[in-house]
Amino acid sequence: MPIIRRFIEWLSYHPTTEEIARALATEYLAEFSVLGVRFGRINNDDSVTVLGQYGYPDADKWRERNVPSAEWRAVDSDHVRIIVGILKTKWTTDSTMHISSLRDRGVIQGYLIIQFHNPTSEADKHRIAEAIDDLSVPLALYLSFLTRPIGGGVGGFTLPADARDGGNGQLSQRQILILRGMVDGKTNHELATELGFSVSTIRHETMRIYQSLAVSDRKEAAKRALALSLV
Repeated sequence: MPIIRRFIEWLSYHPTTEEIARALATEYLAEFSVLGVRFGRINNDDSVTVLGQYGYPDADKWRERNVPSAEWRAVDSDHVRIIVGILKTKWTTDSTMHISSLRDRGVIQGYLIIQFHNPTSEADKHRIAEAIDDLSVPLALYLSFLTRPIGGGVGGFTLPADARDGGNGQLSQRQILILRGMVDGKTNHELATELGFSVSTIRHETMRIYQSLAVSDRKEAAKRALALSLV
């Protein structure tokens, strides 16, 4: 439960979908030697959109792309067979992938695919599947708010600006908190402890802050934040 609580609290800072995939692999499921994470949404026309991914060399190919129903259903792989219901399991036959459904108001709206470096033993499958499924619940809820059309309509979806990657010069709520800590002279380790993130996440966000503010170090970032009344 502490991990799930920490994950939910972290989601409240509106991480990007790419950051979520990275965090699942390197932090929340790190003990299971995760190779890759990919999650996406099944749209009303049965097309699929990859929302977040980590650890895949072909990530650029799928990023922000709607894959037509006929195309993704034609892929010859166990994880597709699981998604369409041909395989009645959450594990691929080689035990290297686990697929969890992401539900919005009780209906399956997408899937979370976790790939491991090595096949998972039968003795470990239940424990690992339980950990993944527990994290899938808050992830599905978070994504449902991000992707649900305003006014309850049907059709496509749009991620808000602070939930996407992309150098648009805008700082997320989490980055503002980190920036405030910089102004107070706090170290990365102090910020990680205070905000409940890993030091690597703080470092990653710090570099994004530098990019957004067009500065090169913490001192310049703090000065610019005060000049712009950001904190």
